[in-house]
Amino acid sequence: MKKALIILTTLLVLVSCDNSNRSKTLSDTRTDKQITDSSKNKSERKNLILEVKKLRQKIASKDKEKIAAIFEFPLSGESFSIYTHNKFYNQQFETNGNKITRTMFLQHYKEISESIWLEQLNNLFHNINIDSLLYKDTLEYEAYIITDPCFFSYQIELTNESITFRMNMNSNVNYKSKTLSEDDIPENSSEICEHSFWWIFKINENKLHLESISGAG
Repeated sequence: MKKALIILTTLLVLVSCDNSNRSKTLSDTRTDKQITDSSKNKSERKNLILEVKKLRQKIASKDKEKIAAIFEFPLSGESFSIYTHNKFYNQQFETNGNKITRTMFLQHYKEISESIWLEQLNNLFHNINIDSLLYKDTLEYEAYIITDPCFFSYQIELTNESITFRMNMNSNVNYKSKTLSEDDIPENSSEICEHSFWWIFKINENKLHLESISGAG
Protein backbone atom coordinates (compact mmCIF):
# COMPACT_ATOMS: atom_id res chain seq x y z
CA MET A 1 0.00 0.00 0.00
CA LYS A 2 2.81 2.37 0.92
CA LYS A 3 4.63 1.51 -2.32
CA ALA A 4 1.50 2.25 -4.38
CA LEU A 5 1.09 5.62 -2.64
CA ILE A 6 4.68 6.56 -3.49
CA ILE A 7 4.15 5.64 -7.16
CA LEU A 8 0.91 7.66 -7.30
CA THR A 9 2.55 10.69 -5.73
CA THR A 10 5.43 10.48 -8.22
CA LEU A 11 2.99 10.35 -11.17
CA LEU A 12 1.10 13.40 -9.87
CA VAL A 13 4.34 15.38 -9.57
CA LEU A 14 5.37 14.42 -13.11
CA VAL A 15 1.97 15.40 -14.55
CA SER A 16 2.08 18.70 -12.66
CA CYS A 17 5.55 19.48 -14.01
CA ASP A 18 4.47 18.61 -17.54
CA ASN A 19 1.43 20.89 -17.31
CA SER A 20 3.58 23.64 -15.88
CA ASN A 21 6.04 23.33 -18.77
CA ARG A 22 3.20 23.37 -21.31
CA SER A 23 1.70 26.49 -19.71
CA LYS A 24 5.09 28.19 -19.76
CA THR A 25 5.57 27.25 -23.43
CA LEU A 26 2.13 28.61 -24.36
CA SER A 27 2.79 31.78 -22.37
CA ASP A 28 6.17 32.29 -24.06
CA THR A 29 4.54 31.72 -27.47
CA ARG A 30 1.86 34.32 -26.78
CA THR A 31 4.46 36.83 -25.56
CA ASP A 32 6.63 36.27 -28.64
CA LYS A 33 3.58 36.77 -30.89
CA GLN A 34 2.61 39.97 -29.09
CA ILE A 35 6.12 41.35 -29.49
CA THR A 36 6.15 40.39 -33.17
CA ASP A 37 2.73 41.98 -33.81
CA SER A 38 3.74 45.12 -31.94
CA SER A 39 6.98 45.43 -33.93
CA LYS A 40 5.09 44.87 -37.18
CA ASN A 41 2.49 47.53 -36.34
CA LYS A 42 5.20 49.99 -35.36
CA SER A 43 7.07 49.33 -38.59
CA GLU A 44 3.89 49.85 -40.63
CA ARG A 45 3.18 53.11 -38.81
CA LYS A 46 6.70 54.36 -39.57
CA ASN A 47 6.22 53.56 -43.26
CA LEU A 48 2.87 55.34 -43.24
CA ILE A 49 4.40 58.41 -41.61
CA LEU A 50 7.00 58.52 -44.39
CA GLU A 51 4.19 58.49 -46.97
CA VAL A 52 2.38 61.32 -45.18
CA LYS A 53 5.61 63.33 -45.13
CA LYS A 54 5.98 62.82 -48.89
CA LEU A 55 2.45 64.16 -49.29
CA ARG A 56 3.32 67.11 -47.06
CA GLN A 57 6.35 67.92 -49.24
CA LYS A 58 4.25 67.92 -52.40
CA ILE A 59 1.64 70.21 -50.86
CA ALA A 60 4.31 72.58 -49.46
CA SER A 61 6.05 72.80 -52.85
CA LYS A 62 3.05 74.66 -54.33
CA ASP A 63 4.17 73.11 -57.62
CA LYS A 64 1.02 72.29 -59.57
CA GLU A 65 2.70 69.44 -61.44
CA LYS A 66 3.77 67.75 -58.18
CA ILE A 67 0.38 68.36 -56.60
CA ALA A 68 -1.40 66.98 -59.67
CA ALA A 69 0.56 63.75 -59.12
CA ILE A 70 -1.41 63.24 -55.88
CA PHE A 71 -4.60 62.73 -57.90
CA GLU A 72 -5.66 59.79 -60.05
CA PHE A 73 -7.31 61.39 -63.09
CA PRO A 74 -9.98 61.72 -64.29
CA LEU A 75 -11.70 62.81 -61.08
CA SER A 76 -15.38 62.12 -60.51
CA GLY A 77 -17.48 65.14 -59.64
CA GLU A 78 -19.29 62.99 -57.06
CA SER A 79 -16.12 62.18 -55.10
CA PHE A 80 -14.29 65.48 -55.53
CA SER A 81 -16.11 68.67 -54.51
CA ILE A 82 -14.42 71.18 -56.80
CA TYR A 83 -16.45 74.28 -57.60
CA THR A 84 -15.36 77.48 -59.33
CA HIS A 85 -17.07 80.46 -60.91
CA ASN A 86 -14.97 80.02 -64.05
CA LYS A 87 -17.45 79.40 -66.88
CA PHE A 88 -14.79 77.79 -69.10
CA TYR A 89 -13.98 75.27 -66.38
CA ASN A 90 -17.66 74.49 -65.87
CA GLN A 91 -18.16 74.01 -69.62
CA GLN A 92 -15.20 71.61 -69.79
CA PHE A 93 -16.51 69.77 -66.73
CA GLU A 94 -19.89 69.17 -68.35
CA THR A 95 -18.35 68.24 -71.71
CA ASN A 96 -16.20 65.59 -69.96
CA GLY A 97 -19.21 63.94 -68.35
CA ASN A 98 -18.83 65.66 -64.96
CA LYS A 99 -15.21 64.59 -64.69
CA ILE A 100 -12.05 66.60 -64.09
CA THR A 101 -9.08 65.79 -66.29
CA ARG A 102 -5.43 66.44 -65.53
CA THR A 103 -5.36 69.11 -68.25
CA MET A 104 -8.31 70.87 -66.60
CA PHE A 105 -6.64 70.66 -63.21
CA LEU A 106 -3.43 72.29 -64.45
CA GLN A 107 -5.22 74.86 -66.59
CA HIS A 108 -7.48 76.02 -63.73
CA TYR A 109 -5.07 75.27 -60.89
CA LYS A 110 -5.46 78.62 -59.09
CA GLU A 111 -9.25 78.40 -58.82
CA ILE A 112 -9.19 74.69 -58.00
CA SER A 113 -6.53 75.06 -55.27
CA GLU A 114 -8.73 77.66 -53.57
CA SER A 115 -11.83 75.48 -53.95
CA ILE A 116 -10.23 72.45 -52.26
CA TRP A 117 -8.58 74.47 -49.46
CA LEU A 118 -5.07 73.56 -50.53
CA GLU A 119 -3.53 76.39 -48.50
CA GLN A 120 -5.36 75.21 -45.37
CA LEU A 121 -4.11 71.66 -45.95
CA ASN A 122 -0.61 73.12 -46.05
CA ASN A 123 -1.34 74.90 -42.74
CA LEU A 124 -2.53 71.60 -41.26
CA PHE A 125 0.82 69.98 -42.05
CA HIS A 126 2.64 73.04 -40.73
CA ASN A 127 0.87 72.94 -37.36
CA ILE A 128 0.55 69.21 -36.65
CA ASN A 129 3.50 66.99 -35.78
CA ILE A 130 3.17 64.04 -38.18
CA ASP A 131 5.59 61.89 -36.15
CA SER A 132 2.98 61.71 -33.38
CA LEU A 133 1.01 59.29 -35.59
CA LEU A 134 3.45 56.64 -34.38
CA TYR A 135 1.49 56.34 -31.15
CA LYS A 136 -1.76 58.27 -31.78
CA ASP A 137 -4.66 57.77 -34.20
CA THR A 138 -6.03 61.30 -33.87
CA LEU A 139 -4.06 64.55 -33.91
CA GLU A 140 -5.56 68.02 -33.51
CA TYR A 141 -4.51 71.64 -33.55
CA GLU A 142 -6.59 74.79 -33.00
CA ALA A 143 -5.29 78.05 -34.48
CA TYR A 144 -7.39 80.27 -32.25
CA ILE A 145 -6.79 84.02 -32.39
CA ILE A 146 -8.88 85.99 -29.91
CA THR A 147 -8.96 89.13 -32.08
CA ASP A 148 -10.30 87.37 -35.20
CA PRO A 149 -13.99 86.67 -35.85
CA CYS A 150 -13.21 83.24 -37.33
CA PHE A 151 -10.45 80.72 -36.70
CA PHE A 152 -9.26 77.41 -38.14
CA SER A 153 -8.79 74.05 -36.49
CA TYR A 154 -7.09 71.03 -38.00
CA GLN A 155 -7.39 67.29 -37.46
CA ILE A 156 -5.84 64.05 -38.69
CA GLU A 157 -7.86 60.87 -38.17
CA LEU A 158 -6.24 57.48 -38.81
CA THR A 159 -7.98 54.09 -39.12
CA ASN A 160 -6.77 50.74 -40.41
CA GLU A 161 -8.12 51.54 -43.86
CA SER A 162 -7.88 55.31 -44.31
CA ILE A 163 -6.46 58.60 -43.14
CA THR A 164 -8.49 61.83 -43.15
CA PHE A 165 -7.11 65.36 -43.14
CA ARG A 166 -9.82 67.70 -41.86
CA MET A 167 -9.83 71.50 -41.87
CA ASN A 168 -12.55 73.39 -39.98
CA MET A 169 -13.35 77.07 -40.07
CA ASN A 170 -15.02 78.04 -36.79
CA SER A 171 -16.87 80.99 -35.30
CA ASN A 172 -15.14 82.83 -32.47
CA VAL A 173 -18.05 83.24 -30.04
CA ASN A 174 -15.95 85.53 -27.83
CA TYR A 175 -15.36 88.01 -30.63
CA LYS A 176 -17.30 91.28 -30.39
CA SER A 177 -18.26 92.36 -33.89
CA LYS A 178 -17.52 95.99 -34.61
CA THR A 179 -19.04 95.98 -38.07
CA LEU A 180 -21.70 94.02 -39.90
CA SER A 181 -21.69 92.51 -43.37
CA GLU A 182 -23.81 93.90 -46.21
CA ASP A 183 -26.68 91.74 -44.98
CA ASP A 184 -26.31 92.99 -41.39
CA ILE A 185 -24.75 89.71 -40.28
CA PRO A 186 -22.11 89.81 -37.48
CA GLU A 187 -18.54 89.09 -38.60
CA ASN A 188 -18.38 85.98 -36.41
CA SER A 189 -21.73 84.61 -37.55
CA SER A 190 -21.87 80.88 -38.24
CA GLU A 191 -23.12 81.73 -41.74
CA ILE A 192 -19.77 83.34 -42.46
CA CYS A 193 -17.35 81.39 -40.28
CA GLU A 194 -18.46 77.79 -40.01
CA HIS A 195 -17.23 75.60 -42.87
CA SER A 196 -15.38 72.28 -43.13
CA PHE A 197 -13.31 70.51 -45.74
CA TRP A 198 -11.68 67.10 -45.66
CA TRP A 199 -9.38 64.98 -47.79
CA ILE A 200 -9.70 61.19 -47.43
CA PHE A 201 -6.91 58.83 -48.48
CA LYS A 202 -7.26 55.06 -48.62
CA ILE A 203 -4.30 53.09 -47.24
CA ASN A 204 -3.18 50.19 -49.40
CA GLU A 205 0.09 48.44 -48.53
CA ASN A 206 1.19 51.61 -46.69
CA LYS A 207 0.61 53.71 -49.80
CA LEU A 208 -1.83 56.63 -49.87
CA HIS A 209 -4.51 56.82 -52.57
CA LEU A 210 -6.67 59.94 -52.63
CA GLU A 211 -10.26 58.72 -52.54
CA SER A 212 -12.30 61.90 -52.10
CA ILE A 213 -12.39 65.59 -51.23
CA SER A 214 -15.56 66.94 -49.66
CA GLY A 215 -16.81 70.00 -47.84
CA ALA A 216 -19.74 71.27 -45.80
CA GLY A 217 -21.04 74.58 -44.56
